Amino acid sequence: MQADPIGYLRAYASDERPIDITEEVRSGDVGLIPYGWHGPAMAAPGYDLYFFNVMAGPDPDRSWNITDDPNHAWIRQTWHHEDQDPRLPYTAE
Repeated sequence: MQADPIGYLRAYASDERPIDITEEVRSGDVGLIPYGWHGPAMAAPGYDLYFFNVMAGPDPDRSWNITDDPNHAWIRQTWHHEDQDPRLPYTAE
């Protein structure tokens, strides 16, 4: 285990509602992003970061209505040839 791992979480508005967050996060921290773009989330050099995203919403419509942030949408295209990270506990083949 790394000593005192540290990372950063960024969020900003996607519309007229003001939100501008850059927060330091550590093991066990939770960040609430009520709206807008969230990310990037990044670990400081030499540390690992596991970012678990949970979506919640009012009943009865709990749909996953996401869009990529136009500033970072390009990165999704770089994932197609990557192997699945074996450290991920929430996936199975």
